[in-house]
Amino acid sequence: MKQDNPADPGARSTQVVHEAGTGRPILVAPGRQVRPLKTVAGRDGSHGCPFCAGAEAETPPERDAIRRDGSAPDTPGWRARAFPNLFPAARWHEVVAEGPEHVIQPGRVAVADWLDVVALWRRRLAWLEAQDGVGCAFLFKNVGREAGASIAHNHSQILGLPEPPPRLLAELAAERRDGSLVDRELEGARRDGRIIAETGAYTVLAPRHPRLPHETWIVPHDGTTPFDDSAAHDGELVAALRGVCAAIDRAFASTPFNVWLHRVPGVDFHWHFEVQPRTGFLAGLELGGDMFINTVPAAEGAARVRGAWEEVCDHAG
Repeated sequence: MKQDNPADPGARSTQVVHEAGTGRPILVAPGRQVRPLKTVAGRDGSHGCPFCAGAEAETPPERDAIRRDGSAPDTPGWRARAFPNLFPAARWHEVVAEGPEHVIQPGRVAVADWLDVVALWRRRLAWLEAQDGVGCAFLFKNVGREAGASIAHNHSQILGLPEPPPRLLAELAAERRDGSLVDRELEGARRDGRIIAETGAYTVLAPRHPRLPHETWIVPHDGTTPFDDSAAHDGELVAALRGVCAAIDRAFASTPFNVWLHRVPGVDFHWHFEVQPRTGFLAGLELGGDMFINTVPAAEGAARVRGAWEEVCDHAG
């Protein structure tokens, strides 16, 4: 069915179709072909960046922002800023610019800005899921060109989808049948040496069966409190998110990576963040058979990320 939003002209060509053999949704968005590629530009990478403070006129009008100085919308003064994606993949598709300075690696974004970003994520998830036809707002970050980023400035995206993606629905069904997958991962990680770090209310770990090398999860200990209501522990969450990003930056020489929020709105589901460094490949088996080849055992991957985490913490200290 056509997914048009008159307020976002780029959305007029988007639609959701389903693969004939599997039923998996495919977002058809030919308008994204003309996205500008601004992952490398100028001496410091900031020249012509539309997500930097002072370039607000280069993006669609903001829908929301966190400002500490009472500044007006679409002007400098923001710390985190949300606006429609100019080249949307679905009817509802937003960008969150994370920090006004041109910082490329999220592990180098200031803690205070990270806290504002997480607060804005919650507001945008709630707003998007209140819109007609949105059953799940999916939050993700692409860091680096090879991970899908077309703008270098640190940012995330939120897609308003008709329903949760198939993987989330499959995991929800498994949780209802077998209990919390994440609880089992936590228990096994402590036993098998797959813990990377602990930050108060959160554990950073390598899952038992990573699909690609160095897959990392950020797991809340309290699986009963939805992400929407977990702001009381945002300091610990930011420490985990920022720490993982910094550790990956250090361990793999600024390799591209992806981050996404694993969350099913409105139901009992143990949400968590997943982080995937692009140290492996999506090749023929992965693309053709929906199967993965992982060359790095989970405990070995955890040890490498943990070592980089400890180096980052020692350097910060």
